Amino acid sequence: MWRNIFFYIEKKSTSKFSQYFLSLIAFIESIFFPIPPDIILIPIIYFNKKKFLNTVINCTLFSVLGGTIGYLLGFYLFDLIKNFYDLEKQDLFFDFYDKWGLIAIFFGGFTPIPYKIIAITSGYAKFNFFSFALLSLLSRGLRFLIIGYIVKKYGHQGISFLDKNKYLIFFIIPIIVIGLIYISIKYA
Repeated sequence: MWRNIFFYIEKKSTSKFSQYFLSLIAFIESIFFPIPPDIILIPIIYFNKKKFLNTVINCTLFSVLGGTIGYLLGFYLFDLIKNFYDLEKQDLFFDFYDKWGLIAIFFGGFTPIPYKIIAITSGYAKFNFFSFALLSLLSRGLRFLIIGYIVKKYGHQGISFLDKNKYLIFFIIPIIVIGLIYISIKYA
């Protein structure tokens, strides 16, 4: 049975439509879909290592494009629901997001935290769109690049490594990056 599933995934991952499917999953995951694009990204790179960089770029661009739609949903959602909540508490949230939004977007785009939550929240908080888009490109691109490189370079062992250490990798790396940025700003 597992062998049949393996061949099915290989066939779908090497088909001429695999990139379109990845684009679709990356796009809708950033808006509402519960399954991350990693599930599609990994086998496509595993079975077609020559298209590693194209696959990573494709996944990144469509993920951020979907995040943009999520941002717009959040942006316009505020006007629809603002009368149902205590606006004083929302002002506290907006102040918090203005102060920590850059870190939240980078961290949320990189970690297993669903990116759609960050995208919608950023729009809801009316966070600067260009900052959101740039941080999304950076964090999503770095995430997919790391995943893709490990799968391309180490194959099945890389997939096993990612499976066992994904939380460690995708929480520690953003903390290190944020720390380095903070140190460079503070001591510049």
